[in-house]
This record gives sequence, C-alpha cells and structure tokens, in this order.
Amino acid sequence: MDRYYDLLKNNIIEFDKLMLDKYYLLGLNETDAILLIKLNGLLNRGEQSLSLSSIAPYMSISEKECSERVIKLVQNGFMALEMSNVNSKETFNLDETYRKLSLLLTNEENKTNNNEINELYKQTVSLLEKEFKKILSPIEKEIVNKWFYEYKYSFSDIDEAILEALKYKNRGVQYIDRLLFKKYFNKDNNEVESDIKNLFEKVYGKK
Repeated sequence: MDRYYDLLKNNIIEFDKLMLDKYYLLGLNETDAILLIKLNGLLNRGEQSLSLSSIAPYMSISEKECSERVIKLVQNGFMALEMSNVNSKETFNLDETYRKLSLLLTNEENKTNNNEINELYKQTVSLLEKEFKKILSPIEKEIVNKWFYEYKYSFSDIDEAILEALKYKNRGVQYIDRLLFKKYFNKDNNEVESDIKNLFEKVYGKK
C-alpha cells in the first residue's frame, strides 16, 4: 500500500483519472469525487490553505454546500483539517484519500495475482494429467497446490522440474516435488551460508 500511496501523493499516478474510475468503490458520489479532484489540484499547486472560494465557481454547487461537503469528507476520513502554525490559516491534506485509493489498488493487484496463480495451477494439473495419462489423485493435486500457494515456487522452476521428470518412466508428482524441494532447500542453505560468511568477515575482517 505504501508504494501506491507515495505514487499518488507525488502525483505519479494520475489522481484525477483514478478518482473518476474508483469513487463509487469508496462510497462517494460524483460531486464529492469532483470536489476531491479540485482539492487535490490545489495541493499540486502548493496551496495547502483551504480556499473554497477558489473552487466553488467551478462546481455545480454553492460555496455553502462545498463547505458542508468538506465537513462530511473530514468526518468520513477522506481529508484532514488543521491550523497552520505559521499564519494560523486552516490547512488541509488528502492523505487518507490517498491511503484509501492505495488500498483499493493493492487489493486489485492481489486479486489479479491470485487469478494468475489459479490459472497456472489449472494449467499445471492439466499438463501433468496429459503427460502421465491419468487423473491426478486428491493427494497429488494437494501437492501441486502447495507448489503455488504455500511454497510459492516459480512457474519456470515447476515447469523445469516437470520436464526433468518426463525424461524417466514411472516418475510422478512426488518425484517432481522432491526435485523442487531439493532445489529450494539447497538455495536457502546456500543463502544462509553466504550470510554467515559475510557476517563473519564483517566481524573479524580479512587478514
């Protein structure tokens, strides 16, 4: 979420378009969305003082209604108001709106990733059943499931292990599982050994 938050706050991700696309998912209506876009425009111009008189003429609502909507946006956690220590003027920020949008983007990204993993899992089961000329047992499917969801093996490594198993007869899912475990177990051990070696050299130094 922090990654998207920073991108939004620094206007690298286009706030206006994202707000117009996602406002209804935040429980906002069109008028509130436009008001937040206008307020974000002030921030982008370096204007942190809340000046509704500079916004209202470009809205279809009055300045009074703008004020009422700002109060509701504050109450609903979309913006914050505070008094400036410099000039005692009321300033605002939209940090909470950025966080809400960031959470939406993160959830959508996770959903996309899960859909991709689901598809890769189905493809792998289908490939194994085709090559082994049999329906995988529930236990075998559970093993394949763990490759993707629990152990998080890369698809390229899984594919490589399957190709290795197909070189031999009577080598099934359990054999592929052992190949993957050996590959990742050795990788983890090598990384640990490397970390220990680096720590040793930092502590004692090279003579």
